[in-house]
Amino acid sequence: MPKKLFLIGIGGTGMRCLESFVHTCAMGMYDDTEVEMLALDTDENNGNFSRLRTLVNLYAIINGGKTKQNTFFSAKLKYYEFCPRYDSKSNFDSICDYATLNSRRIDKEHKISDPTADFVDMFLSPDVRCMNLQHGYRAQTQMGSMLMYYAIKKAAYEAKTGENKKDAQSLKDFLSSLSSDGKHPVFVFGSVFGGTGASSIPVIPLAFEKVAPDITGSASSIIDSNFFGSIVLTNYFNFTNVKSDANEVVARSDNFAVNSQAALMFYKENDTVKTTYKRLYLLGRSEVRNILDDEAGSREGVTGGEEQKNPADYIELIAAFAAYHFFKEATRDDQEPFAKDTERFYCMSYNSGSKLDFNLFAQDDGEIFKKKIGSLTVASLLSLTTDFFRSMANSGNMFETVDPDGKQMQALKSYLAMFDFGVDSSENLVSGWLPQMYNGRGSQGILFGKAIFNCKTLKELKKIKFNKDLFTGDKPPKFDVGLFSSIFDEVKKKFISTLPENRNSFDDLLLRSYATIVKLYFNE
Repeated sequence: MPKKLFLIGIGGTGMRCLESFVHTCAMGMYDDTEVEMLALDTDENNGNFSRLRTLVNLYAIINGGKTKQNTFFSAKLKYYEFCPRYDSKSNFDSICDYATLNSRRIDKEHKISDPTADFVDMFLSPDVRCMNLQHGYRAQTQMGSMLMYYAIKKAAYEAKTGENKKDAQSLKDFLSSLSSDGKHPVFVFGSVFGGTGASSIPVIPLAFEKVAPDITGSASSIIDSNFFGSIVLTNYFNFTNVKSDANEVVARSDNFAVNSQAALMFYKENDTVKTTYKRLYLLGRSEVRNILDDEAGSREGVTGGEEQKNPADYIELIAAFAAYHFFKEATRDDQEPFAKDTERFYCMSYNSGSKLDFNLFAQDDGEIFKKKIGSLTVASLLSLTTDFFRSMANSGNMFETVDPDGKQMQALKSYLAMFDFGVDSSENLVSGWLPQMYNGRGSQGILFGKAIFNCKTLKELKKIKFNKDLFTGDKPPKFDVGLFSSIFDEVKKKFISTLPENRNSFDDLLLRSYATIVKLYFNE
């Protein structure tokens, strides 16, 4: 695995793919690795954008800005955001000053003077030109590609001229890091059935190539000096269509399949896409999940904003492992990475009625993934049912340098609640990332047994014997608990005997916890 990776997540689907990727970092899939991550969306207040931001902030507190190995939160993450701001100019007409363009169509002698407005009219209807852009491009990719390219060039100009704007500085920092040393693998997440992702995947490398020399001072080519890969996610969810006025433009899920087909046709023939991306992964499924029916029945869809917080889906985790595969390909020893005679397109399929097992996601590294995600899941269950980490920090003088109520401990508890389960004031379980994937699967098998996912309250969860009922299949990983003992007692006993006692920092608490769980379940 390369020691430094770059990721770009675009739009709502891109945010959720980055979310899954962060969780793979938390479980330890990227030991001794630096990850630079750019989240790009037009809707700054989107609920999925906010959730990713919260998750990354918690991760950074827990990790402490270091690369580690054989532990949780082992990769060092550096996070950037870029959001075109459509505050003062919130539609296409105002951005391009369409009124002025329109006035220049005919001169005083009634001859064509400036055909720009006519050109705009060929691609954009009046309702599209006037729609509010603050909630994204709403499947209008013919406009979105142009506006995203323009937004990146505008931010680059602001960075070059020294305007103190957050997005300009964030873009400059990301591109400066990407331009240094060269030959970095860069993976792009985005869907092709909506607006922002489909608009941006083709133009992002080109836009970066255009602006990087001006704002970084580097003469090297962003495209030629790095390896770009992407995953093309076709429609995998739908929702109750948003109520709108007759002329209002909104994304409608009944158009997602057609949108996907159009995008794939374009990508297949477009020379820029074919020459820019070393790998393109195709991902979709035949059954479509209604994301508004997961919890309390059908709800009305929204166009964006804080209320748009779509649940996690296992498709996004498969997408995260497409990135994992791409990054492994970047360090192949038997040939030059991404040589011209190697496969460019990857496609995989599975039986929709079968259990989604570890090998489906991580392929050849399925057993590693099983150990990593299993260990973090156990850690989250221990934290929720026994307050394990705080208990260990309070246990004698083992971890005297760790504040049981400190910032890192609170961040760890909050992160694990987002990963697995949180608890509300009535001690009902609140589904995080892992249960959301299970719920979206229609309660069919995914990675682990059904026992923990079927719990609705903390009281029910505390009764689950996850020492033996977490994993399924032949000879599942498990450990025994004595007749007069408990899961907590057995874990604590193994914890005390694991690793030297004089290692007592917060990092060592995580390191020892990881080693303890791996020994108990996997005998390593």
